[in-house]
Amino acid sequence: MAARLRAFDWAEHPLGDPSSWPVELRVAIGLCMHSNVPTAIYWGPDLRLIYNDAWAPVPGERHPWAIGRPGPEVWSDIWPVVGPQFDEVVRTGRGFSTYRQMLPMVRAGVPVETYWDYSFSPIFGSQGEVLGLMNQGHEITDEVLGARDQRFLLDLGDRLRDLAIAGADGAAILSAVLKPLVAHLRLSRAGYAIVDHGEASCTIAGEWRVPGQVSLAGGRYAFADFGEKTLGRVLAGEIARVDAVAAGDGRHSELNARSFADLGIEAYLLAPIVREGRAAAYLFLNDDAPRRWTDRQAEFAREVGARIWLALRNAEASAKLGASERRFAAIFEKAALGLSEVDAQGRFIRFNPAMGRLLGRPPERASDCTVASVTHPDDLEATRDRLAEAVKTGGSFDIEKRYVRPDGEAVWAVSNVTRLLDADGVASFFTVTTDISERKEQERIRAWLLAELNHRVKNNLSTVQALAHHSMGSTSSPEEFRRIFDARLMALSRAHDLLMRETWTSAGLGQIATETLAPFSLDDDGRVVIVGPEVRFSPTAAVTMTLAFHELATNAAKFGALSRPGGRVSVRWAVDRSQDPGAVDLVWREAGGPPASLPTRRGFGSRLIERGAARELGGHVRLDFEPDGVVCAFHLPLSQKITTP
Repeated sequence: MAARLRAFDWAEHPLGDPSSWPVELRVAIGLCMHSNVPTAIYWGPDLRLIYNDAWAPVPGERHPWAIGRPGPEVWSDIWPVVGPQFDEVVRTGRGFSTYRQMLPMVRAGVPVETYWDYSFSPIFGSQGEVLGLMNQGHEITDEVLGARDQRFLLDLGDRLRDLAIAGADGAAILSAVLKPLVAHLRLSRAGYAIVDHGEASCTIAGEWRVPGQVSLAGGRYAFADFGEKTLGRVLAGEIARVDAVAAGDGRHSELNARSFADLGIEAYLLAPIVREGRAAAYLFLNDDAPRRWTDRQAEFAREVGARIWLALRNAEASAKLGASERRFAAIFEKAALGLSEVDAQGRFIRFNPAMGRLLGRPPERASDCTVASVTHPDDLEATRDRLAEAVKTGGSFDIEKRYVRPDGEAVWAVSNVTRLLDADGVASFFTVTTDISERKEQERIRAWLLAELNHRVKNNLSTVQALAHHSMGSTSSPEEFRRIFDARLMALSRAHDLLMRETWTSAGLGQIATETLAPFSLDDDGRVVIVGPEVRFSPTAAVTMTLAFHELATNAAKFGALSRPGGRVSVRWAVDRSQDPGAVDLVWREAGGPPASLPTRRGFGSRLIERGAARELGGHVRLDFEPDGVVCAFHLPLSQKITTP
């Protein structure tokens, strides 16, 4: 700078030849030129400017034009701020200093917000008058705006965290970022675009704009309309910044410039979010007047864009997770199968209503339950062993066991148990349980039926064998044997038919009497009367009673009351509870038939009635042959075979 000053043509300059400069000016300039601190001298009433090399970057593109020119002319853009400060120093003779002073400088034809630390010191003449000022200082714009950017990013992080906690969607996230971003950078618009490489276009996912700006939200824009060269670099991952859109500037055609003008965009910055080597989206910053984009702003925009991308991805993932959790919760709540979660210690974390019904416990009491408290004692050891093995080895297993309800009822179920591990490696179990009580009951019934069938087949064979044997012994011809044997088999068959209709569980005494005597009641003319309360006979007891009624009815048809037109038979019974456990007293009484006489020998029918009742029914029978007809009295104690409601 000293050489430049020596080469400067001072002859026609208002300051004149340096040889004529006052000693105060020469001393001040000497100090200035030998200082490594940015220093400038403003001299005389016009505040003519002389500065050192360290100060040369301060005027920027105004250097070296600014040398020797009046301060108000050099700094016309910021003179409204610094002019009064100069005047104050000249007027008072006191130095002035300021820190973080904002000066709206014009750089490259664009107003720029700049910040400075600087001071003005008076240079006195021999009479104590202020002849000039010494200025020292440096720019701190990046420091100030960088700190401001960091505060913005910190606040942005807090906002995004709160939005994530609240489960905000993409639109809410974009609004929460772009609105303060426009204010922070004093933009006319900020937005976020999703790139479609296949279509060479972008879709505006969201924006924030100042009033009067055209809305871009939701629009789809072809790159060819806005400068493929510039956007091509963006798609490759480079930041693009244009201080002033102009046709023919090497980046924009006439069409491109018109497209930007239609949207009110004079300057723009595009910060791509690069994934897998190319832009997946980009943050765009617009201004409706030319502006000078800085490196700091470019990197700041890239950082904000990256945070937007991450927040949107997290929101999308959270939304999918939330939807998945809601679906799972709905499935968990409404599933017909029992679903439950159990920790590694065997404590229930939760179970669904279906599992609650199986356990006989409400889902809200799940935390009160343990595997041990709901498992049948006989199945507990096997359950614990399988769970302990699964904790060690992982995987899943099936186990069939009994659960115990609070009332003591055991419920058979089969459970598929899967070990899970959380992010910290802590094990738990997810269980799908199916109630198999009905299947188990069917298996029990099937086993019982097979045993019962085996038992009944043997009994029936024995009964048929006995019927054949005794029928043969009491008949004198094959024809008579066939007739008597067939009738007894039919009686046995009717008993079985009755039991089949009752699912072979029991038969009512009234049904037994009615169906056995039906073949003998002819036209239902009232010759047979059956009266008595409800009494149920087990299958074996029902067969015995059917055969007894059959023998009495056959004898009545052959020899007794039913052998004559006016004969009658009454079957009446009552339940006597005077002594525990009570008994059924049944009387078969014949009337209107030929006089009954004591037979000369006891036939099979009599023995079946008397001995069968005692052996099979647990009671006794008295068979009397009275003049009016046969009377047969049964005394049958109530038991598992003979019951009343």
